[in-house]
Formats: sequence, C-alpha cells, structure tokens
Amino acid sequence: MASPLNLNSLRARLLLSAALVLAAFGSLTGLILERSFNSGLSQAQQDKMQTLIYALLGAASEGADGNLTIDLQAVPDPRLRQPLSGLEAALLDEQGRLVWQSTGLLAAPDPHPVAVGEWFFQRLRQPDAFSLRFGLRWIDGADDPRRYSIVIIEDAASYIAQLHAFRRTLWLWLSLTLLALTLTQLLLLHWGLLPLRRLTRELRQIEQGQQTQIQGHYPIELRPLTRDLNAMISAERHQQTRYRNALGDLAHTLKTPLAVLRGLEAEAPPEVQEQVDRMLHIVDHQLRRAAAAGTRTLTEPIGLRALTDKISAALCKVYADQSIRIENHIPSTLRLRIDQGDLYELIGNLLDNAAKYGNGKVRIRARANADYHLIEVEDNGGGFPDNTQALLERGVRADTRAPGQGLGLAAVSTIVEACQGQLQLARSVDLGGGKVSVRLPLR
Repeated sequence: MASPLNLNSLRARLLLSAALVLAAFGSLTGLILERSFNSGLSQAQQDKMQTLIYALLGAASEGADGNLTIDLQAVPDPRLRQPLSGLEAALLDEQGRLVWQSTGLLAAPDPHPVAVGEWFFQRLRQPDAFSLRFGLRWIDGADDPRRYSIVIIEDAASYIAQLHAFRRTLWLWLSLTLLALTLTQLLLLHWGLLPLRRLTRELRQIEQGQQTQIQGHYPIELRPLTRDLNAMISAERHQQTRYRNALGDLAHTLKTPLAVLRGLEAEAPPEVQEQVDRMLHIVDHQLRRAAAAGTRTLTEPIGLRALTDKISAALCKVYADQSIRIENHIPSTLRLRIDQGDLYELIGNLLDNAAKYGNGKVRIRARANADYHLIEVEDNGGGFPDNTQALLERGVRADTRAPGQGLGLAAVSTIVEACQGQLQLARSVDLGGGKVSVRLPLR
C-alpha cells in the first residue's frame, strides 16, 4: 500500500470506524465516570465536614462573656489544635464578628450569617479549600437567644490527590480496555473478511487458469455474488466458443466461393475483379473485427516484454537483409490483461509495419499510467502522411514501394477499438519516422 491506512480498503474502513467509535465511547465513559467520582468525592467531603461541625457543637459551651465558645481540648479532630494543619474552624455572631477560632484560619470566613438550620457548602479558590457554614441559635443562661454561624475550612489537597489518583487509574484501565477491544475488533474483522479473501484467491486462480469456476462455500450474503460470477464466467466462455465456431463456419462458407471467383479473375472484366477483391477485404475485415476478444477480466495478465522479444526475434530473421535493429524498452514487470492472440497480432502488426517501412531502426516502449497502458512504436522511416486517419482503413498503405495488403494498421485499429482504447499516429521526435501510440485502459 502507498499509505499506512488505505481508505479504499474495506478492512481499513471498518477498523478505522470501529476505532473511532471505541475512542468516542471510551472518552465519553471516562468523562462521565470522572464527573460522577468528582461529585461523589465532593459529597463525601461535605458529609465529613458536617460530621465535624456536629462534633464541634457537642464541645460548645457558654463563655465568661456570655458568647458561645468551643473547648479546643474537646474537639474531636486533633488537626484543629495544630497550626497550618489544613483544617480550621471559626464561630461568628449574627453581626459577622469572629467570637472564636481554632489555632489559625486558612482564609477569612464570609461575614454574612447563614439562616438558622441551613448549610452552605462551597469550594474556595484562594486558597484552594472547602468551606462549610452552618447557622444555629444558642440560648444562653438568661434565656436570651443568640444567632451564630459555625465555619469549617479544610484544605483541598487531599481531595485533589484522590481525584488525580482516580484519574490516573481510570484512564489507564480505559486505555488498556480500548486497546484490548481494538485488537479484538481487528481479529473479528480478520475472521469476518476471510470469505472475501478466499473469493479473491479463487478469482486469481481462475485468471491464472488453475480452476474454471468459483468452488468454495460462502456465507449466504456472498452466495448471490458467487453464483452470478460463475454464471458470467460460464457465459463468457460459451460466448467465445460460439464466436470461434461461427467465425470458422463463416470463413469456410464465404472464402471458398470467393477463392473460386478470384481464380477466374483473368477471364473476368476489371470491374468484377475489383468487386471480388473488395468482398475479400470486407470478409477479412469483419472476421477480424468479430474475432477480436479485447480485454477480458478473468484472464491471466500477459507479460508484454517476453511476447515482444519473441516477435522481434522473428522479424529480425524475416528482414535479415535489411539489418533491422529493434530496441525493446518495455519493463519486464509490465503485464496486460488482454486476449493473448489479440496482443500478439497488435504488437506483431505494429513492429512489422515499423520494420517494413522504416530504415533499419525500430523502438518500442510501454508503461502503465494511472488509468491506462501506453504502448509506443517508432521507426526512422519516412513517417506518415498528413491524412493519417485514412491509414486505418483496410487496404490503404502509406508506402506503396514495399509489398503488402495495407491491413496491418486496420487490424490494430480493430483490436484497439475492441479493447475500448485509443490509437494515434504521429511523427517520432527521436527517430524522425512514424510513431504509433496505443492506449489500452487498465482492467
């Protein structure tokens, strides 16, 4: 693959989709659990501070000045007796004045009183601490009711440490769980796509001629596809057989009478001779046009260089008196999915024309582009005339000095048309002669 993640792959798409869903689910789950833990931890902090306020109220008594006071020795939490312990308490009267405090305060308490019997819990920012206030009414010895607010401030360090520890544990286990689920999903995808891989292997074996149809047993979702593919393969082979048989019968039926007529040309007028030659050309053209198989999907790709070397060697023997030199610049890895007979005739005609009408030097190149294969044949001959389109018709030749029927380029045009390709005639920039370019679409 050209990239680590090819989105043209079904497996890659499914794996990416599953990974994104799992990542979104894991992130959402982690946020929900973290928020729930945070809420629970805050509630636990508030409950703990409420319990401490009840304990302080249990240690409260009337002081010498008549105000409520709390005996530090009677407080249940020893941190209240230790300076800078992170836990402090204070008692405010209804005017918000401080009437009692423990060893020191982390922050000045809010002077606004709280209604009797109400709790007010909040998180302070400077310093980072929790504050809990409770409003109460105290009746002194003279039956004079007085309103007080008792305040507890506790440093948030313990709360933050617990939250961070939970976050580390939560995201570690969530990450491990998501990784395990992703690996499980990968295994499930591998198992689920096994039938498609088996189908691909069977199609490759059909292309290589190792089997004639799809034989494996596949899930019910793939059975209509395999059934239709088998039907298509069978129909294509039967069609090719019918074409070959029908063409053989047609050639036998038509060519024998035409050969007899041609044998009588010496006794026939020139007009009759011309019409007999025309009929022979038409029959030959239509037979070749119908016989061209074109590109076939389920056939083994053919190595172009080896086939070209074989044709080049034969042509060098045929034109030995002309000292033909054919340069083959086709990569050895280039393969075309086309009927072998059609490819043999296409390359043979192109090289034969270049060897026949050139001046001893022929060059053939080929390469695969994104959408097509490009084959180029050049020579150092006289090149093509301006009206190149006429050369693609049967019996028309660019150079009448060399013997021939003028059928080569027309046959090439028929094969290229059957392959849904393109044929272009031009002048060679490098060799100065003719240049034929053939584009065949990738299959």
